[in-house]
Amino acid sequence: ESQLILRSEFEAIAHDCESIYQKRQGLENANQFDHLMNLDAPEGLRISTAELTVQGDNNGGDMLRMSYNILKLKQAEKIVQNSWMGTTGHNKELQVHTMSMDDFILDPEKSALEFLNFVFDQDEDDDAVSMEQKKSAASKYSQTYLNKKEGSRHITDGKAADKKLLAEYLRHDDVFGPPLKKIELLVETTLADSRGDTVMS
Repeated sequence: ESQLILRSEFEAIAHDCESIYQKRQGLENANQFDHLMNLDAPEGLRISTAELTVQGDNNGGDMLRMSYNILKLKQAEKIVQNSWMGTTGHNKELQVHTMSMDDFILDPEKSALEFLNFVFDQDEDDDAVSMEQKKSAASKYSQTYLNKKEGSRHITDGKAADKKLLAEYLRHDDVFGPPLKKIELLVETTLADSRGDTVMS
């Protein structure tokens, strides 16, 4: 299999971030929050994306960690399917539920119910948890999430009217475009597999 991100791509993202972070006048000793408050949208997006991709100061790296988790879980599924556990008639298998954050944000109650149906298999004869109980739990979880979201709004909340333009900016950028396209295809393919859809590469 081809590498998800090349060493040269990783280093290019790190160098790009270093060329901006604490290099602008008035931000020589600033933290990331101050940068996001004072930089223009493209440069703020670049340092945030760099942190999410290659890791910042004791945090970040979320996109690569998520991507490699997907790859390793796919490998584990194949190992179980091809091992004695999957061929002895004991019906052993590793199942992974993949959830889109876009779907979750759009309808947290539906996403929570799908997760509960996955955990408590709706096709099983043993109805340890009824559909009514799962719907009630999903509704309560959704309300808790929405209340928490309303009470702790992120600095960027409500400021992404041009998010499509910024997404296109990253997608066609020489530094971020190539690795992000590979991550995007991996995620879209995995989500399509879980839904039974197909994705055109």
